[in-house]
Amino acid sequence: MSDQQTAPARSYELLGPLRVRLDTAPLQLGEAQQRVVLAVLLLHANQPVSTDRLMEAVWGLAPPARALNLLQRHVSALRRVLEPGRRPRGPSSLLTWTDAGYLLTVPADALDLHVFGREVARAHTARATGDTAAAADALHGALRLWRGRLCEGLAAPLLDIERDRLEEQRLTVLEERIEVDLALGRHAELVAELTGLVRRHPLRERLHAHLMIALYRSGRQAEALSVYRDARLLLVDELGVDPGPELRRLEQAVLTADPALASPPMMRAETVRAPRMLPGDVMGFTGRHEQLAELDPLAHPGSDDRGTAIGAVTGAAGVGKTALAVHWAHRAQEAFPDGQLYIDLRGYDPEQPVAPGDALARFLTALGLDGQSIPLTMEDRAARYRSELAGRRILVLLDNASSGEHVKPLLPGSPTCAVLVTSRDSLADLVALHGARRLTLDSLPTTDALALLRRLIGTRVQTAPRAAAQLAALCAGLPLALRIAAELAAARSHDDLSVLVTELTDQQRRLDLLDSGGDPRATVRAVFSWSYQQLPAPAARTFRLLGLHPGPDIDPTAAAALIGTGPEETRRSLGVLVRAHLLHHTGSTRYGMHDLLRAYSAELATRTDPDADRHAALTRLFDHYLSSATGAMAAFHPAAPHHRPSADALPDALPTVTGPDAARDWLEAERDNLVAACLHAARTGLHPHALGLADTLSRYLDVSSRYAEAHAVHTHAHQAARRAGDRTAEARAVYRLGMVCFWQGHYQQARDHLDQSLALFRQTGNTVGEGDALSHLGLVRWRQGHYQQATEHHQHAIALFRQAGDSDGEALALLFLGLSAWRQGECGPAIDRLQQALALCRQLGNRSGEAYALTAQGWFHCSQGDHERAIELHDQALRLFRQLGNRTGEAAALNGLGESLQAGGRTAGARARHTAALTVATAIGARFEQARAHDGLAVTHLATGDRAKAHRHWADALALYTALGVPEAGTVLARLASLEPKAAGESSTLLLPGQ
Repeated sequence: MSDQQTAPARSYELLGPLRVRLDTAPLQLGEAQQRVVLAVLLLHANQPVSTDRLMEAVWGLAPPARALNLLQRHVSALRRVLEPGRRPRGPSSLLTWTDAGYLLTVPADALDLHVFGREVARAHTARATGDTAAAADALHGALRLWRGRLCEGLAAPLLDIERDRLEEQRLTVLEERIEVDLALGRHAELVAELTGLVRRHPLRERLHAHLMIALYRSGRQAEALSVYRDARLLLVDELGVDPGPELRRLEQAVLTADPALASPPMMRAETVRAPRMLPGDVMGFTGRHEQLAELDPLAHPGSDDRGTAIGAVTGAAGVGKTALAVHWAHRAQEAFPDGQLYIDLRGYDPEQPVAPGDALARFLTALGLDGQSIPLTMEDRAARYRSELAGRRILVLLDNASSGEHVKPLLPGSPTCAVLVTSRDSLADLVALHGARRLTLDSLPTTDALALLRRLIGTRVQTAPRAAAQLAALCAGLPLALRIAAELAAARSHDDLSVLVTELTDQQRRLDLLDSGGDPRATVRAVFSWSYQQLPAPAARTFRLLGLHPGPDIDPTAAAALIGTGPEETRRSLGVLVRAHLLHHTGSTRYGMHDLLRAYSAELATRTDPDADRHAALTRLFDHYLSSATGAMAAFHPAAPHHRPSADALPDALPTVTGPDAARDWLEAERDNLVAACLHAARTGLHPHALGLADTLSRYLDVSSRYAEAHAVHTHAHQAARRAGDRTAEARAVYRLGMVCFWQGHYQQARDHLDQSLALFRQTGNTVGEGDALSHLGLVRWRQGHYQQATEHHQHAIALFRQAGDSDGEALALLFLGLSAWRQGECGPAIDRLQQALALCRQLGNRSGEAYALTAQGWFHCSQGDHERAIELHDQALRLFRQLGNRTGEAAALNGLGESLQAGGRTAGARARHTAALTVATAIGARFEQARAHDGLAVTHLATGDRAKAHRHWADALALYTALGVPEAGTVLARLASLEPKAAGESSTLLLPGQ
């Protein structure tokens, strides 16, 4: 490799405090005037800047007499800083003099301001071609470059002018980014951001307009109008003008509930978003040019007749397989405009690898499916996954697979996709049976290893080339080992490299005496051991115990519980481990560990820490997760506290959560860890924790439609309960498995589970459990059209709930009983029960139950001809469902709105709501609501004379209802028949919804 290829890379940052990095090391840029000179040169990068302009930038219009001489000194000092390896008085290739002035040469992509402009241009191109998701990605990336105002902290008149100009440009791009996010249906998550932006920039009408749209699409019409009123008052008071025409037109659209305002974004939200799951690119990636070129054909899938293009990167542990795959995937992103899927399969993790079925569930979620649409079995998930990928240009990166069998269910069936697999296994079956192109990765060549060391520890490699070469050899060219060794060298800058090489040589010799089996991990373990021995005792203990954590990452609070130390001490230890490259950031406050390091830390814990200490550490961790989840659920769903452990039974104080939104955010962030903790506890005999977590998480997983995770949690809870001989817990787990089946439309399986749980609850004398099982058996029978049986189940359940004092269960049973009465034409009892259910849900703080009670009353009032009251109730329910993130409820409320609007003669509004419902229901796989939306759309098309479209939608509804086995199939069949031509004298009355 030539010197030019391995020369240190400089990066320049203007968008915030001025920074320059040589490789990853920040440079000291000198006094303020010198930094102003550099800032001006960077603002005019690759263009000459006259001395007059530079002097004016530094000293204004009255420079001192020696200004030119001082400027030359600043330039000379900058050359020394920017080119530390340049010989004294040697010519600069970076900061040169021309006839027109000084010129700073900056490569493409080395200056954040240039990258910002390029990403904005990329976004404009993507929007012009209709790729809204790619435009959003580019705009988000552009804005992430801003760390503050231009050259924050530097005072100079010219910089002040540029700050104002670029701040206006940043705000314009921010407004465009929000507009694109709105087009992708992200209105709910934009409300809080826009509220703050409007407060900080009250005169920017475009921000007010965006906030009005976001609120309106979130079901908050009154608040949207309030934003307009506030904006108008402000503009009149401050400027003496009314809002512009765009804002005035928007107010009218909100007032009239213009369908065009809501439907286009909602229709596109689930269809244009592409998954972008790749982890961040590898900082300081070095070498591997030939291997990257070998992978490049994957960027052209479908170019031959081989089917799905598959690349397999194999090699020993620590050789850099993941780094190569991720770096190539980032290079090839533009070849896969429909997205990139990524998962670490943890094939060689001390814990169990990620099962193919679980990986499929994550991919289906990333592809836009909600929990209700994710099938229960792996085979069905694989089939749905292949269907979702068919015809789309998507890259699938399957990292750290244990074998070819591990990834076979994750292979797409479409030639438009490409797959890249990394594994320590040779993956011979993928090569032989699926035509995979195998690339066997070896250690870095010496030149590349030295180049990586040079990027990481700088000029010491050049000053001690022999020691650097020995260090690279001792690390066997393994990138992971090289990075850890380089960090140790950087931390001990006062020591010569030869001293560190001697230490590592001694450590390698000691481990060689213990390891005689030719383990390919021996070399990297020597570096691990060397690095580990440099740690202070608290950080060393933290490292060992982190290997016991079963989840994919950890936050400082959970780490403190696992280790048994206070917050500050824990953060210090985590910081030490990050700096030593024994831990890495997975988010701003979350940490992960390479699988080799995880295995090594778990091995150290087994050798060093007694069984009792390891058991105590896991107990503290699971206590923390159980206590925190219980506190979060108390805020997220305050009703039904008996469905989770009581605070008195928990070892830790419950954390303070500010409200349901913060609780939902915490649960979402920790979901993978909570599920992993529950499964690990079930497998290792910590049954109380497994059962407690399953109980606590059940409502959250239900309301948020996380049915794949719910199925795994309750299956393991069922097994743990049986092993523990806990019949009540077994009954609860079987009951919850029945509910998962119900929400996914598997009614017979739901009945089987609920019948089994009913028998178990009765055997154990659990009155509340018996009521739950009866109540939901009634719901299944109601959905299947057996209304009298449903009524009997609900009445029995209500009696049991009242006997046990369970108001939450009573409220839901009253709701179900009201629905059964309505279906049987008992209007008085129906509305009485529905109103009782609503009042009780509100009293208990059961917001999900409240939303369902509101939309159920909407159905009732629509059937009685009170269409305006029905619209009002469905609208209230819709707002609540959206706040809760309950997509099934959202689809139900939208369909209810559509039916009520159509019954009131407002066909355009009805069609918009049914279209939106169909979009949501299709995305989450809610087949009943899909059928209902098709039914409603058919009615709207018939009302406007389009019998062909009406026929098509009713045919779709009939197919869905028939597959579900529900009585609505017969009603839709009759409507289809009513479209057929009639003989003379025969009636052609159309049956409408509710008849």
